[in-house]
Amino acid sequence: MRHEPMFIESQRLYFRAVTPTDAAGNYLRWMNDPEVTQFLESRFRPQSVESIQAYIEDLANSKDNIFCAIVQKSDHRHIGNIRLGPIEWVHRRAEVGLLIGEKDCWGHGLGTEAYKMIAEHAFFSLNLNKVTAGAYDENKGSRQALVKAGFVEEGRRRSHCFVDGAYVDVFVYGALREEFVRQELIEEALEQSSAKAKH
Repeated sequence: MRHEPMFIESQRLYFRAVTPTDAAGNYLRWMNDPEVTQFLESRFRPQSVESIQAYIEDLANSKDNIFCAIVQKSDHRHIGNIRLGPIEWVHRRAEVGLLIGEKDCWGHGLGTEAYKMIAEHAFFSLNLNKVTAGAYDENKGSRQALVKAGFVEEGRRRSHCFVDGAYVDVFVYGALREEFVRQELIEEALEQSSAKAKH
């Protein structure tokens, strides 16, 4: 079976470009599952193969967005998507949005892994200074994943979005390049220390 080229990879995941053919696969199922889209703005309108393909092509033609499929290395299964953008090149910052669509992949730290992957790419390949993300108050999974990935809670937007008949708060998170570099150095030192201890 032919697989699209890897863009970024980690221990369990790799990113590749989202293609129009993905629209008819898992992606369409996710976009029409209320449980999967409960924290997405796309939940307000039904999605079709055509509407998803148009979205994919729009981002593919953008110089200010990177849109990737999140794929499991073990079985090459497309389990979600991640978007970095819009990128503000003057200010060297970008927003990140993440979706893990396959429910059996929830709760296994894959969101944290994907957030770290895209942040590393933003800082070390694109030379950005900051990556930001937002999460609804009730979206505990995303909020925990962001913190574990090295993002810091920067504030709360009160009653910012209307969800299921009520206004909810949105938490804002940010990661800075200098903090990420420092954390990478700490983790590397701990790994080296652990390796020496084993010998």
